Amino acid sequence: MGRGWQVRKSKPSAGDLYVLGAVTVWGVNFPISKFALSFMDPLVFSATRYLIAALVLFVILWFRHMPIAVTRREIAQYALIGLIGITIFQGGWAYGLSLTSASKTAVLLSTSPIFGALISAFLGNRPGWKGWVGIVLAFLGVALVINNSLTTLTIGAGSIVGDVMVIIAAIAWAVYTVISRPLIMKRGPIFVTAWAMLFGAAILTAFALPGILVQDWAHIPAIGWAAWLATAVFGAALGFVWFCAGILRLGVTKGMIYGFLTPVVAILSAMLMLDESISLAQIVGTVIILLGVLLARAD
Repeated sequence: MGRGWQVRKSKPSAGDLYVLGAVTVWGVNFPISKFALSFMDPLVFSATRYLIAALVLFVILWFRHMPIAVTRREIAQYALIGLIGITIFQGGWAYGLSLTSASKTAVLLSTSPIFGALISAFLGNRPGWKGWVGIVLAFLGVALVINNSLTTLTIGAGSIVGDVMVIIAAIAWAVYTVISRPLIMKRGPIFVTAWAMLFGAAILTAFALPGILVQDWAHIPAIGWAAWLATAVFGAALGFVWFCAGILRLGVTKGMIYGFLTPVVAILSAMLMLDESISLAQIVGTVIILLGVLLARAD
């Protein structure tokens, strides 16, 4: 049994910086992932990058001389959070995206902080009125950013099945965030994330195996491998660890509210990497998101 993870008292901004770091790498991860997915199947992409992400985190644990082994009793716990936070979340996102529009996928996935707040409220950690107003404002801002119009509804219709799968992914992420927190307090974010990713990626690999066997690995160019590796190390491994470390310090509701900033970072990244433009509606939406985050953070 490893030593308990002691949360050191730190500056009030420490938790915010951790979550902002995660949001930043996740936002930048969108255009990089889009490029990497042009060379491999979405499920193959998800399974392999999370296996590498888990390996990276175990190497970090080894270099820092931190406990790596789990007890028999803990195996079931890490398998469960891996199933929820990696397999169901990534599987629902990947298949949902293939069945509905990308814009609607982003909006539906942005409901995760709302589900997180509802779960926290059910468990007795009820946000104040500022928290709820901030969550609603931030969600409306995300919808405006992705709709990209102040006068017309432009979000694609997609399919009901795809929409439901993305909502399931959003709920899975919220549940993972809530139930992993006690384990993170006990074992630390790197340890918990490493084992959750290992179990979750193993289950994903079982589903992705047919695609892995037929994948044309030899024809993936060096830049494609570089993009894939960047999403594994930063988008998966470090992003998850930073997010969990931030949630540990801020709490579920205040930490997850920053997730509304991910589409904003993604759009700015796409402007720089893919030469896309930003509209007035997206600027207004970004301002609304920031106001919502600040309001919820002040609760």
